[in-house]
Amino acid sequence: MKYLHLIMLFAAANASSAFAHHESGGQHSAQAQAPAASPKTGKGTGLIQQIDRDKGVITIKHGPLQGLNMPAMTMLFLVNDKAMLSSLQPLQKADFELTYDGTNYMITKIQ
Repeated sequence: MKYLHLIMLFAAANASSAFAHHESGGQHSAQAQAPAASPKTGKGTGLIQQIDRDKGVITIKHGPLQGLNMPAMTMLFLVNDKAMLSSLQPLQKADFELTYDGTNYMITKIQ
């Protein structure tokens, strides 16, 4: 008899959940969905290690990146516009600005 009550209780809970889902059209409210995060921005200074103008990437040994809570390290960055790389050379000091969209770091300005 206990099992019959548990089964009925479980079925009733699922039915009310399904009904609520059906009544809302199967969609979640706007409050339940997290808003899209805007990209984080940062600034840094570093020494250019390598440049690949064809791929639009640059490797920089940089100090801590302001605004991104990133420590000093050497890493490869994509650039927003390959033309920004035309006047740069390896072992040149560079100041740069970048964005982070949660997946990629992208240099938006470098000099």
